Amino acid sequence: MSATVDGPIGLFDSGVGGLTVARALADRLPGERLLYFGDTAHLPYGDKSPEAIRGYSLAIAQHLVDLGAKAIVVACNSASSVAYDALVNALSVPVFNVIDPVVAEVARLGVQRVGIWGTKATIKSGVFPAKLAAQAPDAAVRAWATPLLVPVIEENILQGPILDAVIDGYARPTEAEDVDALVLACTHYPIVAAQIGQRMGRDVALLSTPQIVAEHVALALEAQGLLRVAAGPVDSHQFMVSDYTPAFEAIAQQFFGEAIALREDHLWG
Repeated sequence: MSATVDGPIGLFDSGVGGLTVARALADRLPGERLLYFGDTAHLPYGDKSPEAIRGYSLAIAQHLVDLGAKAIVVACNSASSVAYDALVNALSVPVFNVIDPVVAEVARLGVQRVGIWGTKATIKSGVFPAKLAAQAPDAAVRAWATPLLVPVIEENILQGPILDAVIDGYARPTEAEDVDALVLACTHYPIVAAQIGQRMGRDVALLSTPQIVAEHVALALEAQGLLRVAAGPVDSHQFMVSDYTPAFEAIAQQFFGEAIALREDHLWG
C-alpha cells in the first residue's frame, strides 16, 4: 500500500512514552490525523531481546499501514535502535526513527560532553555513541541504562517520593559537572523531564526527543509531498493498545484531553 496525503501518521511505542512524540506532532502539524499504537501487552521493550522487539515492531507497523498510515514514526528508542532498518526494508511508506534527529541536533549544537539515559536495549545497542562518533566526533559520550523509569511512568507515578528516588539513584553517576547535555533517549522520559532537570541542575541542557523529532518529520513529509493540504478539521486522532490499562488512558487524556478515542486491539489474538 502506497502513502496517500490524507492518510494518518502512524506511531507506535511499547506504552505511553510515544505519546510525547504524538503530542509534539499534533502541535507541529495540526492538520494531520494521528494513529497511535501502544503495545502495552509487551512493555517494557527495553528488557526484550532485539529479535522480539523487531517482531513486535514489524507486526505493529504493518498493521498501521494496513489501516491507512501514510508514514510510520517509531516513537520508541528501543525499537528505533534495533528495528528501524528492518522496518524500512519491509514497508512501502516512509519510516522515521527517534534517534537520527536527536543525533543531528547534538552535532548541530556542538555539545562537547554528552550524557545519555536510555533503556537497556537502547544502551546495549550502542547506537547513540556510534552515530555520535560519526556526526560529532569531538564529543565525549557517556551512556547509562535507566530502566526503572519506564515502569514507574507507566504506572502514572509522575511525581512524589518514588519517582524522586528513582531519578536520584540514576543521577548520581551523571552529575552535572560531568556532562553539558543529557539526551533523554527514551520517549517516556520527557514526561518527567522537569523532575530530571531539577536533579541534574541548570547547567545541564536536556535534549528532549519529541519536539526535535516532530520538526524532522514535518520537514521530511513536506519534502516528500505528504503533508495534508485539506483545510478545516480532521478526524479525531485514534489510540490503540494491545492490552487496556487505566494508566495509559489517564496519561493519554492528560496529553490530548477528554475526547480521546481509545480502543483495545488484540493484534496477537
